Amino acid sequence: MISPEMPKLHVFNPETDYALASGSPNYTAPRRIAAMAAKQALLPAVFATPGDAILVRDGSDVRGLPYYEQASAKGLELLTPGRVSADWGAYEAEPWGWNHQIAAWLTRHCPGVRGIPSQERIDMIRDLSHRHTAARFLSALPEGIRDGISIPLEFHDADEAVRLYRDRRTLFFKAPWSSSGRGIMRTADLEKRHVAPWVRGTIANQGSVTAEPEYERKLDFATEWEIHDGRARFAGVSVFETSRRGKYRSNRRGSQQELWNLLTGATAWDLTEILMAQRDILGIICGARYEGPLGIDMMILKDGRVHPCVEINFRHTMGSILIAPGDRIANLPQLS
Repeated sequence: MISPEMPKLHVFNPETDYALASGSPNYTAPRRIAAMAAKQALLPAVFATPGDAILVRDGSDVRGLPYYEQASAKGLELLTPGRVSADWGAYEAEPWGWNHQIAAWLTRHCPGVRGIPSQERIDMIRDLSHRHTAARFLSALPEGIRDGISIPLEFHDADEAVRLYRDRRTLFFKAPWSSSGRGIMRTADLEKRHVAPWVRGTIANQGSVTAEPEYERKLDFATEWEIHDGRARFAGVSVFETSRRGKYRSNRRGSQQELWNLLTGATAWDLTEILMAQRDILGIICGARYEGPLGIDMMILKDGRVHPCVEINFRHTMGSILIAPGDRIANLPQLS
C-alpha cells in the first residue's frame, strides 16, 4: 500500500470521460480537448500540496500558462515526460481521472511512477462511470428522497428509443460516458431528423443511450466525496451553472457555508438526510472497486424538490477543487 504522505504527480487529463468511452489504451483526444488540456495543464496547482509535482504532458514552456504563479508559490515541481533526471518512483500518479489511455501513457513516459491501477481496476472504474450506475444509485435511494424522480431508462435498440421520443417529445438522451454536458441531447425543440441519427450513432459507438424526463431546474449543484477503503467521506458541496441543454458553464465561488445556505434556502427538503443516504449507498456501490474523489451532480427543481442523482463523476470535478482545506459546513453530522 502506498503511503498517504507520498507526494502526488498530478496530471490534468480532461479527456478522461471520452477515453473511458473508448476503452482503448490508444485513445487520441480531439484537437479541441487536447488544446484545452495543454492550456490548463497547471490547473492542479489549485488543489495540489507543497511537495507535489505536476506533469506537463506536451512539454511546452509553462511560464505563460494559467496557474503558473500558484504552482510557483507552492513550490510544485513541474515535470515533462521523458525527463531522465526525474525520480518518477518518488511520486504517486494522480490524474484528473483514470482510464486505460492515461495508465498506459504514464507507464510508458514516467517509468516507475507509483499508484497506476491494474487493467482490471480501471475496467471497474469504467463500469462505475457508465450512466447505469446513476440509475442503480437512484433505485437504491428511499422513495421519499427520490419522490417524483424517474429512474433513467437504458436503450440498446435505437428504434425503441426513438419511439419513446415520439411519445414524449421532451426528453434528455444521454450517452453512457460523456463530459460536462457533451454527449447529451435535449429533444424538446428538435425534430426526429435530428434525434434519430444521434441516438443511432451513440448506440453504435457506446452500446446504449439513456433517456430521462426534462425537469424544471432552479439550481444545479453537487455533493463532493472521497472514497477510501470502501467508505465515503463527505468533502463538501459545489454549485454550478449549465445551459438549458445541460452543458457545463461555470462554478459559483463561495465558502462552504455560503453555498450550503444558498442550497438550503432554495428547498425545504432535508439535504442532510439526502447526504446520509448518498453516503450509505456509495459504500455499497463502490465497495473496494474505487478509491479517490467523486462528485454526485444534483438539481433543486423549481417546485422545491431535489433530484438526488443526475450523474456520478468518478474523478476530480471543477467543484471539488474549489473546496479549500478545512472549509466546512457548520452543524452537519460527521459524514465519514
